[in-house]
Amino acid sequence: MDVFVLGAWLLTAGLGGYLATVWVRHGGLRQRTPGVTRLPLWLVLGHVALAVAGVAAWTAYVVGGVRSSAWAACAVVLIVAAFGVMMLLRWLPSSGRHSHGGATAERHFPLTAVVAHGTTAGATVLLVLLVVLGKA
Repeated sequence: MDVFVLGAWLLTAGLGGYLATVWVRHGGLRQRTPGVTRLPLWLVLGHVALAVAGVAAWTAYVVGGVRSSAWAACAVVLIVAAFGVMMLLRWLPSSGRHSHGGATAERHFPLTAVVAHGTTAGATVLLVLLVVLGKA
């Protein structure tokens, strides 16, 4: 099951990498003016950096059997999920002040990729929690 969770996490990371590539390719790194982008740089980079740290901790658990790494991965994946939900809520269409930037990078995200990333992320969080709590 541990290796299956790692596979799910890597699939989620691959889909997230695709979304990050779309975001960067359409100028996401250059959108710094307030009100232009819905996804601030700190949120995107924090989500990505923590996700990489979580995968590394889970890999350490799978390869080395270090139980504390599994708990660390569990904590990190919950924070990553919270950042992901914040990004999703900011990405959804609205009439707020951030909705006036017509050509924001995040508007180029394919809906299917966002849904696939969110679905696999949700499954990954659930699987990590089940494995870690099941071995407590």
